Amino acid sequence: MTKSEGDNIRVSDRLSQKDDAELVRIARLQLPYVTTAYEVLFHRYHNKLIQVCYRYLGSTQEAEEAVNDTMLNVFNSLAKFEDRASFKTWIYRIAHNQALTRLRKKQLDIVDLDEAEHIAVDESQNSLTEGREGIDHLLALLSIEERSIVVFRIAGDLDFSDIALVVEQKLSTVKMRYKRALEKMAVSARTVDHER
Repeated sequence: MTKSEGDNIRVSDRLSQKDDAELVRIARLQLPYVTTAYEVLFHRYHNKLIQVCYRYLGSTQEAEEAVNDTMLNVFNSLAKFEDRASFKTWIYRIAHNQALTRLRKKQLDIVDLDEAEHIAVDESQNSLTEGREGIDHLLALLSIEERSIVVFRIAGDLDFSDIALVVEQKLSTVKMRYKRALEKMAVSARTVDHER
């Protein structure tokens, strides 16, 4: 390892101890020529964003592409970030928009909820298994709005107030939709268990 590489690792280690607000401040000063603080932010959020985008898109490759587009957008727009919301909320909002854009391209949101329920129930009789695949089937039963809220709450580990900012809805609406989505998933899970 060269001295320069060792110095970069030490700087990254020190930066990783800082909170998002401080990293954003440093990244704004560094970008576009130095990317050390941006890279720390990238690594801090990359895996969580992959999990969130995967829950929308059902494909690891598409989730990775959505996250890469998200991080490119962050790189190009960080100077315009206005601190009206936390950086975490802002980056999840960008990922949310990227995933929805990809969903629309795949035309998944054209199928209305009733049709999606019939399709998902038919498929679930053949392929519903424990764990991740089962959760993906249950999420497929939800509307895009409901799925967004559940994914951000569970996979993204966001507070309801942050989710409300990301999906641009009232806090009470987010809580109500989350409760209804969980109820819908529970009923569907019981139906599948009963049919086994």
